[in-house]
Amino acid sequence: MPLYTFKDKNKNIEYDKELSYEDLQEYIKQDHIEQVFKMNIFRYADGGGIKDQFTDWCKDSKVKGKGNFNPYGKATKDFEKKD
Repeated sequence: MPLYTFKDKNKNIEYDKELSYEDLQEYIKQDHIEQVFKMNIFRYADGGGIKDQFTDWCKDSKVKGKGNFNPYGKATKDFEKKD
């Protein structure tokens, strides 16, 4: 079941509750309960592999050489497989 975040206006606290969608609709009908909407942001990483190296390369403001992306370490094998 999905996890929702709520705010109790009387106690001024936020808390999470696991509810089905149908239960959610009933729960938020209470006057002192307000649903809190949050954006979940997760870091995109693969432990120094091809994804991390490419992300770092894109962020680099300096163009080195011809500007080609050249992976190093374990990512060179991953890079060759993608072709």
